Amino acid sequence: MGIKEHFEARIKRFNKKLLLAAVVLFIAIFTLIGPVKGAEQLLSVYFNKSEQEVVEQTKIFENNETYLMANSLASLTDQTDFEIQEDSYLKEINLITWQENALLSQSSPITTISQEPREKISTYVVQQGDNTSSISAKFGINLNTLLWSNNLKETSLIRPGDELTILPINGLVYNVKNNDTIGAIATKYKANTEKIIAFNDLPADGAIQINQKLIIPDGQMPFIATPSRIVTKSYVTGAGTGKSRVFPYGQCTWYVAQKVVVPWSGHAKSWLVNARAYGYQTGSVPRVGSILVMTEGGWMGRMYGHVAYVEAVNGVWITISEMNYTGYARKSVRTLKVNDWRIRGYIYY
Repeated sequence: MGIKEHFEARIKRFNKKLLLAAVVLFIAIFTLIGPVKGAEQLLSVYFNKSEQEVVEQTKIFENNETYLMANSLASLTDQTDFEIQEDSYLKEINLITWQENALLSQSSPITTISQEPREKISTYVVQQGDNTSSISAKFGINLNTLLWSNNLKETSLIRPGDELTILPINGLVYNVKNNDTIGAIATKYKANTEKIIAFNDLPADGAIQINQKLIIPDGQMPFIATPSRIVTKSYVTGAGTGKSRVFPYGQCTWYVAQKVVVPWSGHAKSWLVNARAYGYQTGSVPRVGSILVMTEGGWMGRMYGHVAYVEAVNGVWITISEMNYTGYARKSVRTLKVNDWRIRGYIYY
């Protein structure tokens, strides 16, 4: 029997007891008003009986007055006990309902994003099952904001117990250096001067101090291209020439496919996934002769990605060769830091 049916059955039994108590009380009143003149006539009319029958019935009631009153008290006592039991029963129902809701909540976890605006930098301890995307979504910031403020990249591993810096809004954090000005900082990070002043509660003239930590609302990390040399010769031969999948001439994918054998297809941004599907190992540690997969600036880079060939690794620096970075069908060489936020990962050979 369900909770609802059980409760309804208890209510029905309660109503029956109330009816019985009312009948007993009614009889007791009749017993008391028996001597009143005209009571027999009144009762005879109400019950459709003769006056003599009413008198005889009244005497029976009078003889059993003690018994009736005792039963009346018992009924009232039962009623009180029932109310106490009913109150306990209702509490049990409420407890069961609360427990069911708690179990439902545990079985269907919901990520809560605070709707209250945050104004200060906070720290978050990584939990089991977290990743950079889920954490950024939890705090209502974009992925780049989380990566920039923690010197991470898309392929970086985070582990339970790690502490991450969480900005209150999208943007980045900047430590003021000697000779910095608000205008210069805003220009460098493509931000709005007034927003920087307002969010950091700076004086109206934007006065700042060395080593002061500023939050740059909607700031963007600059793209630093440092090509060491430009090679105008566009045609390249290598181990992958004539053996790789065919890619559009002059693109970064075409260039890398000449350097090494590339059996998969697709835009550069899908190469990590496609390479793993073909059994190639991928990772976040640079190796000479591996393919570098990265995200370059602009909508083209975000839509199609970018790939390059790792020529050398020297401590925290890597040297890559690539095509279509400085111009269509142009090969170039540049040096990047191993923790450059644009690096997504490597495909090993």
